[in-house]
Amino acid sequence: MLRIFFILFCLLSYLFSADIAIVKVVNGDTFAKRDSTMLKLKVGNQLQVGDTLITKAGSNIGIIFHDGTILSLGENSILTIDEFLFKPIENEFKFDIDMSKGLASFESGKIGTLSPESVKFKVPEGTVGIRGTKFYVEVK
Repeated sequence: MLRIFFILFCLLSYLFSADIAIVKVVNGDTFAKRDSTMLKLKVGNQLQVGDTLITKAGSNIGIIFHDGTILSLGENSILTIDEFLFKPIENEFKFDIDMSKGLASFESGKIGTLSPESVKFKVPEGTVGIRGTKFYVEVK
């Protein structure tokens, strides 16, 4: 009986967690600024809405979001995850990220397929519209 409660607790924790992505690749010094804390990132770290990702010189990072979106950041990049909502059963989707500096590779996942108007990739000079897209962007 205790085992059943433990399994149920683990499942509910996963469903209601604030985690939206997982770090799959890290090379060099990469960080997530969460609230007022700087976290040095490593493979397996979970990311949350509001995290600002920072890569230093000679560093890069690869991330997979829960909808399958793949994001890679090159050296000297700064990107903030403003919003992420992926509830396909309820038909609720939102994905907003804001890149202020650096180099990124982006390949949209299920949100970009099911609700492309719900994905926004903001850069200082505008917003990239996502339509099941794979692209590279550099912000100086």
